[in-house]
Amino acid sequence: MFGSAKLTTTLVLVLILSACNLTRNVPEGKYLLAKNKIVLDNDAIDLDNVTAIVRQQPNQKTAGMRIKLRIYNMVDTNYINKSKAKSFTKFNKRLIKKRARALKVNQRRIERARKKGKGFYTEKIVKDTTYSKVLFSERIKYKFGQKPIVFDSILFNKSVQQLGFFLKKSGYYYGSVTGKVEYNEKKRLAIPTYTLKTGPVYMIDTVRVIGQKLIREIYNDYVRKHKTQFGEHPLSGKPFDVYYLDEFRENVAKYMRDENIYKFYSSTISYVADTFKSAMKVNITLRFEDRFIPSPNNPDSLIKVPFQPYYINDVYFHLADTLISNSKDRKKFDAKDPNSIQFMSTFDTIRYAELPYNPDKRKELKVGKNVPDPFRMTILTYNGKLVERKGKKQAIPWLNPGILELQNYLEHTNKYKEYYFDRSYRSLNQLGVFATIKPILVEIPGTNKVDVHYFLEPTKKQSFAVEPKFTTSFGLLGVNASLNYTNKNLFRGAQKLTLAFGGGFESQPQVFEDNTTKRTFNTFEIGPSLKYDTPGLFPIPVTLMGKRQKPRTVMTLAYNFENRDIFNRRVFQFNYMWKFFVGKTQIFQMGLPTTSVIKFVNITKSQSFIDQLNQINDPFLNNTYSNQFIWQDFKFSWEFNNKDKDFRNGDKRFLNASIYYIASLDAAGNTLSLFKSRQDTLDGQALFNGLAYAQFVRLDNQYIISRKFKNKTSLHLRLNGGGGIPYGNSRRLMPYDYSFFGGGSNDNRGWRARALGPGAYQYHLDTNRLATQIADIRLGGSLEYRFSLGSSLKGAVFTDFGNIWTYREDQSRLGSQFKLNSFYKEFAVAAGVGIRMDLDFFVVRLDFGFPIYNPALGKDAHWVFQDLFTKTNFRQSYYQEGMDYWGKTLEEVKAIMPKPFRPTINFGIGYPF
Repeated sequence: MFGSAKLTTTLVLVLILSACNLTRNVPEGKYLLAKNKIVLDNDAIDLDNVTAIVRQQPNQKTAGMRIKLRIYNMVDTNYINKSKAKSFTKFNKRLIKKRARALKVNQRRIERARKKGKGFYTEKIVKDTTYSKVLFSERIKYKFGQKPIVFDSILFNKSVQQLGFFLKKSGYYYGSVTGKVEYNEKKRLAIPTYTLKTGPVYMIDTVRVIGQKLIREIYNDYVRKHKTQFGEHPLSGKPFDVYYLDEFRENVAKYMRDENIYKFYSSTISYVADTFKSAMKVNITLRFEDRFIPSPNNPDSLIKVPFQPYYINDVYFHLADTLISNSKDRKKFDAKDPNSIQFMSTFDTIRYAELPYNPDKRKELKVGKNVPDPFRMTILTYNGKLVERKGKKQAIPWLNPGILELQNYLEHTNKYKEYYFDRSYRSLNQLGVFATIKPILVEIPGTNKVDVHYFLEPTKKQSFAVEPKFTTSFGLLGVNASLNYTNKNLFRGAQKLTLAFGGGFESQPQVFEDNTTKRTFNTFEIGPSLKYDTPGLFPIPVTLMGKRQKPRTVMTLAYNFENRDIFNRRVFQFNYMWKFFVGKTQIFQMGLPTTSVIKFVNITKSQSFIDQLNQINDPFLNNTYSNQFIWQDFKFSWEFNNKDKDFRNGDKRFLNASIYYIASLDAAGNTLSLFKSRQDTLDGQALFNGLAYAQFVRLDNQYIISRKFKNKTSLHLRLNGGGGIPYGNSRRLMPYDYSFFGGGSNDNRGWRARALGPGAYQYHLDTNRLATQIADIRLGGSLEYRFSLGSSLKGAVFTDFGNIWTYREDQSRLGSQFKLNSFYKEFAVAAGVGIRMDLDFFVVRLDFGFPIYNPALGKDAHWVFQDLFTKTNFRQSYYQEGMDYWGKTLEEVKAIMPKPFRPTINFGIGYPF
């Protein structure tokens, strides 16, 4: 019934949208721009670049339809104007009444003030005197709709002219652009055609360089690093393309700045081109100009000076404590203003030079152990609350100078390099303790040196927050909230402490499948957690660490209590992780060797639940709902994301796409197993402190590639692959929390959460089937095409595939084992459509997925469109399998077996990947 209502609504909406006349709001005598036709005779020209130059673009299409234009046309402008007029009339009437009431009130107040002999009174002010109401129909028309793009001949001629300029800038000096317009008088449509004939192209032959010796040497080094595969200059053999030359100049200028040349910009590079029409060749002469600086005698004029290598003079950190509460102290600080630039001034100074040379450098220079390294010297200016110390008041820096020095790559007496400047800013920002970071370079006149100033203001150190959440992990709905206390700078070393106490309700699936799975909030969870995040590899002092990887230590202690009517579950967990940031793209995490994660799960089951488990006697199910102890002696993860990567100096972004990859490796029980000979045993399992511990190794991978297009659409691909092998003390079973699931809003959306698989297990013929399926291996992926339906409304079309498998055959779920020669035949496939409300701070998502291929069903019922290829009805084949298996009638079998290829509605928060 629900499905038919949904279908009827969709059909009605489609008919309404289709019925709208596209040119309804096009003025008489004008034409709707239907599309732009572009005819190219040269594949070397990028069609997207040409399309972007055309001044007029037709109305946006979604799935081949101008839905936004149809929405605009569907709402009548006259109706909006009439409604607006009525609303405005009502508003004016209410405003007149408000003003009349306010006048009476003010008259009474004036009389009272006069009687009391007062010369003033509190005036009642009428608020909201400006009409600003937006009608619902108005919002639909103008926010979700798009007005018709009316063909403009002036813009058409301008586009022809701009395309001609484009050809010349691309090296096609003898090309031509013609345009014509086809008019459909009946439909009132205009279709302009732009024909580009490129003709021969000028190719760059030789490149000559003029400029000072130092700049030429650095330039030649750049050329050596960026030569073509044939060993030629990077410009040789390229079209004489102005756009490419501009990009080349930007790359060279960036390389210069990264190689010790201060303030070298692309405008410093000019070029002269000598063309040879007979050979269609161009000889380029690159000219490196000298630097312009203010004249020492007349600051209003500029003089030319040669470029020279630049070095760092002094490094200043200005810690302006803007959070101090004493206003008198603040005024005192403001009275002194020796170095503040739009920042609160500072008054105390520390010259930090406490870090000695490393052992190799000491040996090389033959200096003492405590001789400070000049590269690591910085100057700290600061203010703060005055405290009594040794009989006098003084301020203490609110951040340790050693922590600050570790974030700086523009080191005292070292070379200036621009990427050191960028890296320093990024490193300071990653500390998470600053509200404002403003780095400034100050050139010292008459020298080749610069001072580095970092002006830093603190973010709020301590905070309390209540965080309500609506969760949909694995398609399981949940409502929870937590009270959080955060201290972002616990010991003046950028240590972050977070104490949270939270709880909530979640809708967990029933353990046993009964064809009437209820989705109620049947689970209550509550518990505290403590997280300590500190720079460095604790307990090693952070000042002894190198600057390159920016290590951090994250320790977490958490307890969780879960209550259901059939069991109570208590989980205690301790994590000790080291995190390393490598550039803008990579994050490595590694657990403390031998003690990465310690996890204890204690479960108390009701008697009725115990009886059901004993009746089924499934080892996987018994393992899921049993006490578990995991001592994880190794944990490692690597995360790669090219979203913020700089693609310069000839680098190419693969497929012009964003790539995200994460891999994790977990191993547990191996350290404890070394002492197995000294441990007690129970039922063949070794015990630690009276508990059997898990022993396994597990690898998981996720790869996501996203490509955005110019028409506000994007294509996203996700591939998942992982597996775990239980061995030794684990009795051939993976712990529940390290197993894999299939189905749900973030996985295969044609199946309910955790209901897919494993493998070809025929769940429909198992009357003891479980609502939740787990396994040791997973493979799968998703392909999703996303498009815009408005400023905040998005749509999607997707297909999901994949499954989960057991490492060894489960006798209770035959067909669940992973086999190399058949696993690819057991991928479950689903397709669907989705709609999302993107509110910037979060995304609400509704996906409608339906199974296409189900590997668990018989060979005549695998595909939902099986009827198109065989004479056998797939439903008939499906139920016939049950009739043969149980020897029952069709009606009896339908009451037992779940309906095949049943669509699934998935609600989610955020995008699926």
